[in-house]
Amino acid sequence: MKTLYIVSTSAYAGKSLAALAIALHLREQGLRVGYFKPLGSLAVRLGKETSDEDALYIAEHIGASAAPSDLCPIILNDDLISRACAGKLELLEERVRAAFRRLSAGKEVMIVGGIGDLARGALVGLCASTVAKTLEASVLIVARYQGDFSVEDVLVAPSLLGERLLGVIFNCASAEAHEHLRRVISPCLEEKGIAVFGIVPEDDTLRAISVRELAEGLGAKVLCGEKGLDGLAKHFLVGAMGPQSAAKYLQQVEDKVVVTGGDRPDIQLAALQTSTRGLVLTGGLHPSAVILKRARELGVPMLLVGVDTFTVVEEMERLRGRMRVRGKAKVARARELFAEHVDIERLRSALGV
Repeated sequence: MKTLYIVSTSAYAGKSLAALAIALHLREQGLRVGYFKPLGSLAVRLGKETSDEDALYIAEHIGASAAPSDLCPIILNDDLISRACAGKLELLEERVRAAFRRLSAGKEVMIVGGIGDLARGALVGLCASTVAKTLEASVLIVARYQGDFSVEDVLVAPSLLGERLLGVIFNCASAEAHEHLRRVISPCLEEKGIAVFGIVPEDDTLRAISVRELAEGLGAKVLCGEKGLDGLAKHFLVGAMGPQSAAKYLQQVEDKVVVTGGDRPDIQLAALQTSTRGLVLTGGLHPSAVILKRARELGVPMLLVGVDTFTVVEEMERLRGRMRVRGKAKVARARELFAEHVDIERLRSALGV
């Protein structure tokens, strides 16, 4: 059996999406593939068991049935860290090893998901290098390209991971950065013994956020349009102009969420007359009955928040920066992008599958 541990040099780099895309590809090639996440942070309670939200989602999509507490045996939280700092925490490596042993039985390939960056988990004795050694795993880095300093983080990885490091996939590369990565950065890394398996471009669908995630992240009250909460919003627009300018502006952008004051029925109506995934009303001001009725007829969610527009937009951008594995559209698009831009056969060969 071979084990591929997918880590990153920064949080929200797309590790989970990469793990899912690679696992599905290998499974379609007839391999028996399992998934494991030794350390999680998105705690979910299922009866008497606790697991990680992303781990459950990925395992479900690749058909890897297992006890939730085995899929992710350790949840990183304040209590765990406090106990570790006080010297009252037992060694966790054996718990990780035992859960992995149960999950990997009968599998040909195990995909292991990382958490945060390479150092995350060090306080509890489960940083990336320790997990890789414990599971005897080969390591793939998913690096979110945000300038050449992102490359420096990759260059440090061999000193932490040693010969277990297979190479890197660059993710979220802009059109301008893609050529630079291909012509300058990739040859440089290859010369230093770090294989570059692919450069995945940034993509509107993958950067999109569901209206449901938006509502939860903003702590918003959903006034109507519950059936539209799973729609993906690719763009955020602020409606603060006059009605004539707004109508023209809003018509030019599809799959959007419009943020405007609850006292702007003109903007709200203009948004509802175009391709709008949702409306966020700021200031705690409820819309008129006429607007609410129209939104309900169209199935467009209206979200009410008590804070100002600037605060909402700032929080929305933060939420969108956290690339979450959710929804059929995102999974399908990730698979398309990985098939086109990642040399999975080279990765498979390097893994020894």
